Amino acid sequence: MRILIGSPVHQKPEILSLFLQALERLEAPDVLPDYLFVDDNDNPTSSQWLADFSNRLPGRVLPLLTGSQQVENRSDEHTHYWPPALVWKVAGFKNRLIDYALQHNYDALFLVDSDLILHSRTLCKLVEVEKDIVSEIFWTRWQPEGPLLPQVWVSDEYNLFHREEGEVLSAEERAQRELHFIHQLHVPGLYEVGGLGACTLIRRRALEAGIHFGKIKNVSYWGEDRHFCIRAAAFGFPLFVDTHYPAMHLYREADRIKAEQLLFTLKYFTTSTVHTDHSEHLAYLDHSDTSTNSPAFNRSASSSPSKFPEPPVIPYDLRESAVFAKYTADSFVVPQTFSGPRQSELHTPPVSKPKLTLTMTVYNEADRKLIDVLRSHREYIDEAVIIDDGSQDDSGELCREILKGIPLRLIRNETASFTNELELRKQQWRETLASSPKWILNMDADEMFESRFAQGVHSLLAGTKADTICFRLFDMWSSTHYRDDDYWQAHRYYRPFLIRYKEGFSYKWKEQSLHCGRFPENVLDLPSEISNYRIQHWGWYTPAIRMAKCQRYQLLDPSARYGWKEQYESILDPNPRLTLWVDQDNINVEKETAPEYEAAHQVNDMDVAEISSVQVINNSDLQIKSETKDLLYSKCKLCGSSDTAVFHSYERFTLMGCGSCGLVFRNDVDHIQPEDMIAEIYNAEWVAMRDSAAASTYGDHALFGLMLLDMFSTGKGKLLEIGSGTGEFIHAALQAGWDAVGIEPSIDSRAYAKYKYDVDLLPGYWGDEAEEDTQTEEAHEIQELKEAEEAEEAEEAEEDTDLLLDHKYEAVACWHVLEHIADPVTFLTDLREQLQPDGTIYITVPNKNSFTNEAYGVYSPLFTEEDHLYHYSEHTLALLLAKSGLRPVALFTRQLPSGLDALLQAHPLYGELTLTEQMGLLAKLQGEKRGHELCCVARVI
Repeated sequence: MRILIGSPVHQKPEILSLFLQALERLEAPDVLPDYLFVDDNDNPTSSQWLADFSNRLPGRVLPLLTGSQQVENRSDEHTHYWPPALVWKVAGFKNRLIDYALQHNYDALFLVDSDLILHSRTLCKLVEVEKDIVSEIFWTRWQPEGPLLPQVWVSDEYNLFHREEGEVLSAEERAQRELHFIHQLHVPGLYEVGGLGACTLIRRRALEAGIHFGKIKNVSYWGEDRHFCIRAAAFGFPLFVDTHYPAMHLYREADRIKAEQLLFTLKYFTTSTVHTDHSEHLAYLDHSDTSTNSPAFNRSASSSPSKFPEPPVIPYDLRESAVFAKYTADSFVVPQTFSGPRQSELHTPPVSKPKLTLTMTVYNEADRKLIDVLRSHREYIDEAVIIDDGSQDDSGELCREILKGIPLRLIRNETASFTNELELRKQQWRETLASSPKWILNMDADEMFESRFAQGVHSLLAGTKADTICFRLFDMWSSTHYRDDDYWQAHRYYRPFLIRYKEGFSYKWKEQSLHCGRFPENVLDLPSEISNYRIQHWGWYTPAIRMAKCQRYQLLDPSARYGWKEQYESILDPNPRLTLWVDQDNINVEKETAPEYEAAHQVNDMDVAEISSVQVINNSDLQIKSETKDLLYSKCKLCGSSDTAVFHSYERFTLMGCGSCGLVFRNDVDHIQPEDMIAEIYNAEWVAMRDSAAASTYGDHALFGLMLLDMFSTGKGKLLEIGSGTGEFIHAALQAGWDAVGIEPSIDSRAYAKYKYDVDLLPGYWGDEAEEDTQTEEAHEIQELKEAEEAEEAEEAEEDTDLLLDHKYEAVACWHVLEHIADPVTFLTDLREQLQPDGTIYITVPNKNSFTNEAYGVYSPLFTEEDHLYHYSEHTLALLLAKSGLRPVALFTRQLPSGLDALLQAHPLYGELTLTEQMGLLAKLQGEKRGHELCCVARVI
């Protein structure tokens, strides 16, 4: 396919040089493209750049076409100015390029403006989609304080919303549709649009039809691209935009600086990728997890070969996309196959945590979702303002109980005012403002965010310039499915749930008694943005609730004056169309039939394009072993939800993810014997590896554990450690004056602890019989006398283990143990019974939300460890503690500086950082709880 790349050029030399560098990097789909420039420069240096480019690509750059070279004032740092004469002059240049492409039999013309930096895959992608006219997306902040907007639009001169013929939209509806369209463009895909320009591939069929950029005399729209698009529509050519490889628009000086950094980074990757040695990454992995009882990420050289694949080399196009995203952070989009950090997680200066106020009304919610809702909110709110609107149950007391420890203003209305929603909402607004809020989150008592919102909300607030943030709400029709049909489409639109209070702004309410809105109706007049965090609405999820609401609407709005009659009538539809709720943290998911209804809606590709954040990935290449299929959809082992899906299927095991609480766990956890795994893994080779890293193990982990004891358990009484490994922590505790004892199942680890530290560790598993040494089980030909002696030792050890139960402990430590326990609730409940009344449990586990997992994705060593049965986050660990009768006193993460260089090299969005930058990143990881290790101090509730 012969392609001509054409560009009219009137450009500053420093911008033009960057544009040409990016052009040189373009990959060709078949035959190398030719280049044709219209030199309209008034700066001779810019003309020289074009000549130099021609010399670097001999035979591929055609002789320059010349422009009028008249000097015009086109731009400043605020905006760019395009008088009509200049617009139509450029249109003439583009038409000359069209004529040249036709006369010289090119198959396509790629018109690109000279202030764009293109991804190397741009041209290949535009050819691949096989559309007659298609542009690649880019985003521009046309005014310094304005929003980022695309160079494509839906209709007319620059409408960014869809509207049916004759349809009349309110300002709120228009704003919601604009937000939806803009958000859709942030999802990699191909979309039909009404207008485009500046980075467009036009195939010969469209060129031969007579489409060009000349002015249409009876059309007053500004800009030659609009006249081109009108002609295209008239000739029957649909217009498309691709969003896989967004270009970077150099609109201001700050953009040029970013572009220089971007191209420098890409040049580094290009020159270093071939020679990259990943051994340093693996060396880090061999020693980074040196906790006192768990294996390192990968075994040392002396151990048996790894059963798991090494972390894969990230494909270059994805790495390049991540680099583009980093340097165009205002419009950062995560590619579909890349699970790296969001925009707010790029390394930026630390920010203060904005105050977040929850406001809510409740009415007889005690036996519904109120407890779950408040527990989810308390993770991230700073205060709450709640109106108990005449409840006849314990809703108000539940609010006090669940939000204990959080500032709460609870207002009691003796008589319910739900018949006049407007007055109730105004009261709620007044009471909320009385608390001097910064950010206001307005949620009903049956609404809750998906679990990942808790980790990201404060970064979202700290990083936005908007005053109104809109989200999509999903009407849950069962515990696992939401309703999705012609009458229930709330999840297709964005509505304001979170606002920054602006003193001095005149807030105005929609003056109607029902469906008046949770906020004043003009909050969307303030700067707004959308977020892809999703809200679950549990106000319809049981037949009883649906019946009660249907009767309420029949009573309050019998003629559907404030609502939608057909929607009211559809509430009790016996066969609604439902769609499975999918946790977006999951990488690969499988579809499942709705439990209550036969007609579950299957999400297809068109749905993904239309509902931009509901990305159900249909991966036909996913191979699941037959022996695991029956276990894929077991209930979550923590919250009991049936909303589970495949997180990733590895060679020897499969991890599941829970869509409700976010827990990741092995699908066969009910059928695992951890003792067998431990005997296999924690062998002499593992002990030898631990010996080689003894100093860092002692310093980084044993002394850290001792420091926690000094902070939270000052009595230095009896201490029990479960899973003592090679004995470093027990040795440190004994030296510090504790009456300490440890249990360790591995005979080799116990022997090392005795040899190295003269520490006697007890054999056995907590709650089980004492271990029989694995060497005895395997050595079938050993002498009977030795067998008898070892059996006698095992019996004595069992007696010693039983003696532990006679004591109550001031402290119990489980360093990197919990992730290996098949029944963690029972395990922690048993340990709780062994504590003194004021006793404390100390826990560390790998952090599911760690920077390590960001860097390596599903092939992170934390996920590929076969004996890691559960992967906990801050949220799921807190849930586990609550189920076990415990409460966290302290919950934080830890990321050690050692090995950070290797993690940065593995992470697609990072490269080499200075020492100051690394220390800043470590502090940021600590503040955002993204460290490698999740640490918890807990006591009895």
